Amino acid sequence: MVGVQEQLIVILYLFAIAGVVGIVAAKYTRIQYTTALLVAGLVISILGSPVEVDPSSEFILLALLPALIFNDAVNINVEAFRQNLIPILVLAILGMLLSIAIIAVVGQFVFGFSLAVAILFGAIIMPTDPVSVLAVFEDLGVPDRLNILIEGESLLNDGVSIVVYSSILAVIIEAEPQDLAAQGFVIPSAFLVDVGIGILVAFVGGALVGAAVGYISYELIAFVDDSQTAVVVTLVAAYGVYLFLDILGTSGVIGTLTAGIFLASRADRTDISPETHFSVEVIWGYADFIANTLIFVVVGIITPFDLLVEYGVQIVIAIAVVFIARAVVIYPLVGLLNRWQARPIPLSYQHVLTWSGIHASVSIALALSIAETFPNRAEQLSALVFGVAAFTLLVNGSTMGRLIARVGIRQQTPAQQLYEALIGRLNGVSAALTSAERLLDRDEIPTSAYEDLTTVSKRERAKLEAAIKSLLDQHPDIERYEERLGQHRILVTEHDAIEDAMQRGEISRDVGERLLADVEVELDRVQADKWTVEEPTPPGFTPYWRKQLAKVDLGDGAATQTDTSQSEDRSRGGGRSER
Repeated sequence: MVGVQEQLIVILYLFAIAGVVGIVAAKYTRIQYTTALLVAGLVISILGSPVEVDPSSEFILLALLPALIFNDAVNINVEAFRQNLIPILVLAILGMLLSIAIIAVVGQFVFGFSLAVAILFGAIIMPTDPVSVLAVFEDLGVPDRLNILIEGESLLNDGVSIVVYSSILAVIIEAEPQDLAAQGFVIPSAFLVDVGIGILVAFVGGALVGAAVGYISYELIAFVDDSQTAVVVTLVAAYGVYLFLDILGTSGVIGTLTAGIFLASRADRTDISPETHFSVEVIWGYADFIANTLIFVVVGIITPFDLLVEYGVQIVIAIAVVFIARAVVIYPLVGLLNRWQARPIPLSYQHVLTWSGIHASVSIALALSIAETFPNRAEQLSALVFGVAAFTLLVNGSTMGRLIARVGIRQQTPAQQLYEALIGRLNGVSAALTSAERLLDRDEIPTSAYEDLTTVSKRERAKLEAAIKSLLDQHPDIERYEERLGQHRILVTEHDAIEDAMQRGEISRDVGERLLADVEVELDRVQADKWTVEEPTPPGFTPYWRKQLAKVDLGDGAATQTDTSQSEDRSRGGGRSER
């Protein structure tokens, strides 16, 4: 009982700190909430904490991390994630492995690590945590594609780092009792094979298990369509998948992520009521908030300041090495990707991707795990990990807004943000009215209650529609913004239709991929705010279907019609090619 009381006291203590920080951050400062939590924790660490806070690595990895991953997954833009899956996978897998390799090589000479410990350090320090960055993105209204690239890479590279960490840790543990150097105990090629198999199992096995659990969870939720039951089912799914895969010795990150994305991909279906969707999103939003609150406060409080001072010079070097390792990987990899992608990643995005390398929750958890497993080796590693984490959270997170402005990435104006808020609320009110009508049809509410409830919603809908009309009248550019959003939805629908035709076997994969590439060119123009009715594609670009049409003689009528449309295109759009 005493142990439970002590744990409750620690949790209440952490939330009390968070409450004070939240009030100060909201009312008196413009500092980010998560950054303020970290600063408060660091101050308490320097002054001394009246309550002992000693979290285990399992607390972060098993209790907090699944909540963060699942919430991100169920709220992720599935279509954007799918469209950018290749660059996300390349950055998260190949990029992570190359970064770890760079750290492993440099770490031996700079920090005096053995090869095994240098690999271990790379696996611990390189996974990214985008919480602070994405919070800034939300305030600034940066493009969705940049947001999904950073979020997707972070979610997946956690799984890769844990696999590498587990593989090298197993080697060290096996070599330790025999008093052998780890690098002399294992063949490098065999180690690479183990890591490769581990990553393959983590991604393929985790995705299969996660997809299966996500499917079963969705069917159960749709079967009962009850808000409370849905929350319980998603809770079991998120933590069940994670713990099951962790027990099997692989990464639960991919499984939990896949289960969440599977549920998110069905969010637009009508099998589940809006109330149930809303309850799940709200509960997991709160779970994410609580997990982040605890992580940032804990990281600040347990930061070992005496070690930071002792290893100050090495920490400065580590910060530079980690940043260089990320930059050296991102720019060449993205450069190669851009040669093969129909939608290249702009250089401005690459700058932000590099600077978004904030290293926090997973890195801290793995460092704590090392301290628990090898207390005699943990001092230097802990100092470097905590030093890099504190620097990237405080510096990278707080300067991201200025970097975005400096590299010229388009941000939303206050009027555009207001428009999105009004549209979002209008969609919510419309969904509420639809739900009320459904309840009335099922005889679950009396007619009088329906009329009372919908009167308020209808009045609010009228006010929202009037406000949107007034906003569009005052800001014609918002109407242009609305057209761009509409065109984006149309192109996404076109993209999906081509994919469906490929799956049904109506068109071959080779032809389908070429047609998809044409659509993605226009999507890229829309997201870059360059799409117009007169010029939907870049000047001189010829879609695949036009190239094929030019190779076949369909008669004078078809040729004349094509030539006429091309002439009209040139007269209206400066020589552009129609889709």
